[in-house]
Amino acid sequence: MKSRAKACLVMCVLLAAAAAAPPAPAQDTYMRLKLGDRAPDFKLKDVMTGRTVTLHEFHGKKVVMLEFWATWCDICKREMPSLVKLSSEWKDRGFELLSIVLPSGNIDDVRKLVRDKKINYAVLLDADLSVATKSFGLAGPIPLKVVVDHRGIIRYTHVGDYPRGDVELPAVLERLVNEMKRSK
Repeated sequence: MKSRAKACLVMCVLLAAAAAAPPAPAQDTYMRLKLGDRAPDFKLKDVMTGRTVTLHEFHGKKVVMLEFWATWCDICKREMPSLVKLSSEWKDRGFELLSIVLPSGNIDDVRKLVRDKKINYAVLLDADLSVATKSFGLAGPIPLKVVVDHRGIIRYTHVGDYPRGDVELPAVLERLVNEMKRSK
């Protein structure tokens, strides 16, 4: 019994220390491209507007986060309200969120999800996976967040959920938006 209590105490101390530590930038993304690489340009259509969007149109103007996801991904759907909030808070500050949905069935399901979740950012369909697998070399889990600075360089990546109250991503955006402003 004493050894169990001691093990529990050690685990509690380790968990408390981990919770108090500042977040380390996430990088383990299971994609070919790495931090510091130039993000490849792409052309994809927005599922709601039909407008063709390119990554290049934001170069020199905005910091862009690409969010790779699919309709079958529960984590992807669960984090959408946080991404809607992030987009709202940062859109007028030099930031653009582009979500790239992987083909997963009926396009009407994607549109319904966009309406139901009140998504306020572009939802681009990667119908043939040319952006996810060929351009970015995605070979692992989603959701995947890739933040590209105003020069087109990958500066941050994160696999998995974007939890409410997360401080890491807003800190990254603050730094990159400020860099962009100083370079003008």
